[in-house]
Amino acid sequence: MFVAKRVDGTFITLLDYENGEQLERDIIGGEFQCPACGSEVRLKNGAIRRLHFAHIQTECKASTEAETLYHLDGKAKLFQLLQHYGKAQLETFITQTKQRADIFLSMEEKKYAFEFQCSSLPIPTLEQRTDLYKSQFITPIWVIGKEKLGPLSNQMKLSPFQWSFVQNHSSGSAPYLLSFCPQQSKFFYLFPRFSFNSLDTTISYQVSTEWELTPTPSFNQIQINSKTKWLYDKKMWRYKYCLYKSNQPLRHFCYSKMKIPLSLVPAEIGIPVPSSYWFQSPVIQWQAWLYFDSIYHTPVDSIIHLPSVIHRFNQRIKKSTIRVKQLPLVEYGNYEEAIVEYLHLLVSLNVLKKENETIFRKRKKELPYIHLEEALGQDTLIMEKVLARR
Repeated sequence: MFVAKRVDGTFITLLDYENGEQLERDIIGGEFQCPACGSEVRLKNGAIRRLHFAHIQTECKASTEAETLYHLDGKAKLFQLLQHYGKAQLETFITQTKQRADIFLSMEEKKYAFEFQCSSLPIPTLEQRTDLYKSQFITPIWVIGKEKLGPLSNQMKLSPFQWSFVQNHSSGSAPYLLSFCPQQSKFFYLFPRFSFNSLDTTISYQVSTEWELTPTPSFNQIQINSKTKWLYDKKMWRYKYCLYKSNQPLRHFCYSKMKIPLSLVPAEIGIPVPSSYWFQSPVIQWQAWLYFDSIYHTPVDSIIHLPSVIHRFNQRIKKSTIRVKQLPLVEYGNYEEAIVEYLHLLVSLNVLKKENETIFRKRKKELPYIHLEEALGQDTLIMEKVLARR
C-alpha cells in the first residue's frame, strides 16, 4: 500500500514524493501503522516491486488481496488519472464499512469507490463488499486488471470470475466489464452482446484514456462477422452439439412431446437477442424450452400471454433446466428482458403478432423439416432477416 499513518495520527502518502531524498528524511526513525487495521507496517523497496508499505506480521482485515507489482502500479496510475474528475484520495479507509477503497473519488456530490481487482474474488465476497459501499451511498466501481483478460477480440471466452464484474449504474445503460492496464494507462470497456453457447460470447469493446460511468457501446464492428459465425455454430449444433449429454433432457422432450428430432428444431429457435448473455444455458436450449412450452403447440390465432410465458420459463429455471448467470453488479435489467426481446424478434419474423405489451397472437404454424439441409437453409434465411432489422 502507498498510505500509512504516523504515530501522531498524520498520514504519509508515498506518491506525494517526487524524490527519494525528501522521503528518506521524513521516514528516518519513524514508526508507521496501517490506517485500516492499526497494525505496524514498514517501508519496502526492492529491485522488482515499487516502493510501498507492507504489514510486518499480520494480514490486513480491510483488504483481501495481496498486492503485486501490477496491482500497485494499477492503483498509482488510476489515482493519477482520476484526479482529473474530482477529489481523488488514495487508499481511503471507510470507517463505517471497515473497507479500504483503492481510490475514493468525490465528484459532483457523488461518491465512488474504485477497486482494482487483480486476483480471483468469490462472488459472495464481491456482493458483500458492494452492498457495504452502497449502504453508505457510495457507488463501487470494480475494475479488473487487464492481465486477467488477455487479448481482446469480438469473440471471447469469459470465465465466471470475469462475468461477475459485468456492471451497469443507471437504467437503460448497457452492462459492461471495466478493465484497466497500468502499462498503457488505458481503460477497456467490454460489452457482452450475445452468447451462442455457455463459453463463447460476442463482444463489442472500446479502448480509452478516459473513465466513463455509463459508456455507450458501438456494435457496428461485430455486424460483419455475426452471420458467418452464428450460422457455423448453428450448423455444428444441428449436426453435433444436439447429441451431447447436456442436451439429453431437451432431446427426449422433443421426441416424446414435440414429435421431432432435436436436430430439426424450427430455425426461429436459436437466434441472437441482446440480453442472452444472462444465460449460462446455450441460446438454443433456453429458446427451445420457451418455444416448445408456450408457442409450438399453440393453435394459429391463439393468444400467447407474456406473464404465462415468463411463469413457465421460471419453472424451468427452478428445475435447473435453464441456468442463469450470476451478475451481481448489474443493477438495472434482468434475464426477463431476453424473453421479451425474443418474442419481439418473433414478431418481426412474422411468427407472432403483438397485440399489446403483454398479449401476442400466433400467426403461422410450424412446418416440420424433412432433412438437415432444409433446416440449414432456413437458418440462413432467418439470420438474414434478423441482421437486416439491426
